Formats: sequence, C-alpha cells, structure tokens
Amino acid sequence: MPRSHFISRFALLLVVLLSALPSTRANDTLVTLGAGGLVPLKSSNVLMESERLHITLHRVTVDYVFRNTTNQDIDAIVAFPLPELDGATLEISPVELPSKDPTNFVSFKLTVDGKSVSPKTEMRAFKKDQEITEQLKSLGLPISVLDTRLKGALAKLSKIQLSQLEQDDWIVKEEFETGGKASPRYWPWWQTHIQFYWTQHFRANSSIRISHTYVPVVGGSYIDDDGSHTAQRYCGTASTLQQIQDRKAKVDQQQQPGLTLWWRSLQYILTTANNWAGPIKHFHLEIDSDAPDDILMTCMPDIQQTSPTRYELDALDFHPDRNLNLVILQPHQNQSPQIGAQ
Repeated sequence: MPRSHFISRFALLLVVLLSALPSTRANDTLVTLGAGGLVPLKSSNVLMESERLHITLHRVTVDYVFRNTTNQDIDAIVAFPLPELDGATLEISPVELPSKDPTNFVSFKLTVDGKSVSPKTEMRAFKKDQEITEQLKSLGLPISVLDTRLKGALAKLSKIQLSQLEQDDWIVKEEFETGGKASPRYWPWWQTHIQFYWTQHFRANSSIRISHTYVPVVGGSYIDDDGSHTAQRYCGTASTLQQIQDRKAKVDQQQQPGLTLWWRSLQYILTTANNWAGPIKHFHLEIDSDAPDDILMTCMPDIQQTSPTRYELDALDFHPDRNLNLVILQPHQNQSPQIGAQ
C-alpha cells in the first residue's frame, strides 16, 4: 500500500474512531473501557440478595450474596466479561491498561465464600459482527490484540496471506522509511472479547457469597474550557460548575509547571444484574475520591455525599435501568500518557 494511501486510510480510521469513543476531547485523552458485574450463562432461579459495590479510580470491589430459592441444587455457569479490546483503539488512542497480561489486563481476582477461585478463560476475536477466532488460529495468530507474540506471528505469514488480511481489514499495514528503505509495520484491526467463567454450585435454599476485584480502565484528560462540557455530560449542577471554576482558578494560581485540572472517567456495567432472578434485594454503592478537593459527577440518581471523599447510594429491590458512568475531577501533574499496546 503506498504511503499516501495509508495516510488517507489512517486519517479516515482516526475520524471514525474518535467520533465513536466516549472520551476524546484532547490528543492526550485516555480512553475508558467499561467492565461490570457477574452474568449467569445458564438460566437459573438464583436471586441476588445483595450487592455491595465499592469504586475508586484505582480498584473496583464487588461483594455479592446470591440465594437459591428453590428446593433443588443448581449448577450454573457464571461469567465476568472483560471490556472489549479493539486493536485500532489501542493503536491510535492512549489507553492505560492496569496490567501487561494480554488476558487478565484488569487484574481480576475472584473468591467464593472467602476461598480463592481460578476461573477458566474464553477468548474470541471478531471483525465487526463476524467471528474470526478460528481463522486467526489457523494462521497461527494470537487472538488477543494485546499479545506480544503477534508481531512475530505476522512475520511468518506469506505476502499473499498478509495481503488478504489487509484486504479483509483484519490488519493495517504502515510503511515508513528507515535508511532509505520502506519498512512495513502491521497492527491488528479486530476486536478481542475475553471473559472469565466458572461453574458455580448453588445449594438448595441456601446463600453464597461471591466477591471479585479488578483495576478499572480509567479515561480522562485535562479541562480545557470552563468545565461546562464535562458538567453537562455528567449531570453537573450550577453549583458543581462553580466548583470546577474555583478549582481551575486554584490550580492556575499555584503556578506549578504541568499542573492542570483533569477529569478521570470510569464506567461500571450495572445492567448485567438483570440477568439474575428478580431485582437486587439490597444494593449499596460507595464511591471514594482521592482527596476532599476532588469533584465527583454522575447521572446516577439519589447518590449522596456522606463524607469529604465518599458518595453513597442505598436501595432496596434495585432494578438497574442504566449503567454507572462517573467522572472525578482532580489536580493532575501532566506526564506522558502510557499506551496500552503497541
């Protein structure tokens, strides 16, 4: 592919991606990837007695109590879907992934009744709505777009195979000159879906406690206006907007090189709870910011600030009709963002 053709195609891809991504207001914007709760892959009569969700920018902890309300034991496959990994997004947009592990990139950990459990892993590849897992395997290519073996695996393919992958838009070829010669570089343009799963035994008329933790993929960028754009998107009030402007003025007055006011965004998929039997009997949400001067905004109704750094929501018979999207604004010392994959 001529370099001019690549540049035109790359520019078009960039426009498409940036118009679709949730967090792209500046060149150093970090992308948010939303994760969420447990999903039963087999229908069951198991209800969620309680969910206690604790969120910070650094860790998400979820404690569940499930109850089998029937007179028979139930074995159900339970899954935790990880955020989708899009090769193009990882290549073009800054993404801070918590772990370099190409499979468990959010450092997911699971316990059942206090005992550690090692779940199985399902990994599949898609190009839009078409699954291409087996095709990649047949070519000797890894499924995860994060896998460091991908470069070496692509180098083993023939020119005809590489050309076909380009034609199918499964990979993108970038050509650049080194020492007067054109050298190609390839990166994946497919999506990787990963989920952890295990078979859970629910005893008849009994409750069981399942807990998991992971490190969220947090997006964000600096506030480059008066804060109204971020406030509007995350249901900020006039009072919140005034707080943002006061914080910006405070940061500007400190006159520290590189110090700016940043918004950090996080998403938690709440609606997966609707896959269980009935509503969540008791739902409790806690969100902790890092410092009293941080500003939290979210469109989740009825959440209350209970301390300088904590926000809480308590609900009975909770039936989530939306996912939790939040943003925390805080002073930030600018550094070069880390790219999640090369």
